[in-house]
Amino acid sequence: MFGHILHLMPRIRSGYKAVLIGVSGFTGRGMIGLYQGKNGTKSLSVVLRGIAGRSAEIHVDGSHAATIAIKNGRAVGRFSSAKGHALPDFHDGSNIEIRQNGDVVLTGVLSRG
Repeated sequence: MFGHILHLMPRIRSGYKAVLIGVSGFTGRGMIGLYQGKNGTKSLSVVLRGIAGRSAEIHVDGSHAATIAIKNGRAVGRFSSAKGHALPDFHDGSNIEIRQNGDVVLTGVLSRG
């Protein structure tokens, strides 16, 4: 099912990944990857599918990480502290939430990938 999504995700050599599943009746799906470079820069990649609305917020352990635009129920985005995005700290076991209008629609847990 995620085969077509996996090719959109960048290859993360030593980072963290999470599969995102719908909660509370939401049926969307997604994947997220987070990486921290040796120089301290952080990168976030996300692919979402089956999401209504025009945008969604990405949260890591309750901290806002990024806002992503949604088009036709899909969203693909890459964010980097090297490009000025203020990404929060993360670790193995960090909780990932995709929120819309304050409601959690997708959730997952980071693990080493």
